[in-house]
Amino acid sequence: MANSKYVWQRPLRSAQQAYFLKLTFPNFRVKAARHELRCVGTLQPSPTSERYTVEVEYRVPTRPCVRVIRPQLRLAAGRTKLPHVFKGNDLCLYLTGEWRPDLKISEYIIPWVSFWLFFYEVWLVTGEWFGGGHEPATGEK
Repeated sequence: MANSKYVWQRPLRSAQQAYFLKLTFPNFRVKAARHELRCVGTLQPSPTSERYTVEVEYRVPTRPCVRVIRPQLRLAAGRTKLPHVFKGNDLCLYLTGEWRPDLKISEYIIPWVSFWLFFYEVWLVTGEWFGGGHEPATGEK
């Protein structure tokens, strides 16, 4: 038997994810259906940061899709595209294997969104991405 880094767990249902989101982020609007979840809420990555309205759409057990609704994301001076986003400007939050559907969106995805927003604000000023990771494949040339 091969050693694995973790034991696979059953994916959390959308209702479970919704419960944990409301518990941890009571200001978020959360809707859960049978295998789907949608939540919208406001994050402020630091006391001097802008307030961002973000949306998370999740279909169990796929990758949660996260978008910034407001304000519209801008480009840093001299840049032609946003860093660390998928096609459609869904945020690229983690490396392959760091997210699993048995993990809580409230404990992983939402904090990662806040970190992404923090590094986005630094990128706006410096033009450099200090958040680590790698650029996702977007299918664009």
